[in-house]
Amino acid sequence: MTFARNLPRLIVAAVVVNVTLIAQALAAPSFTLPFNLNSMGPRDLLLYGSIALLVVALVAKVIRDRHEADVVPQGPDLRWWKNPPPAPQP
Repeated sequence: MTFARNLPRLIVAAVVVNVTLIAQALAAPSFTLPFNLNSMGPRDLLLYGSIALLVVALVAKVIRDRHEADVVPQGPDLRWWKNPPPAPQP
């Protein structure tokens, strides 16, 4: 039971270790990139960095919410076309 609860942490730890081991190979690719990082200004770097952080945060939220989803209690159906209001009394 404990192993099943710690499995996501172990997977994340394994990914971090593997990324640190292969980061040197990814730092200097042997192929040409479709853009030049030296020609990008700080404004572009901030834009692309913030987009990357947004994507990482959204993925983390989706993964976390998928595992911790609470059952929402269902109330009465309040849609007016399903339960029209009563006709006014004269």
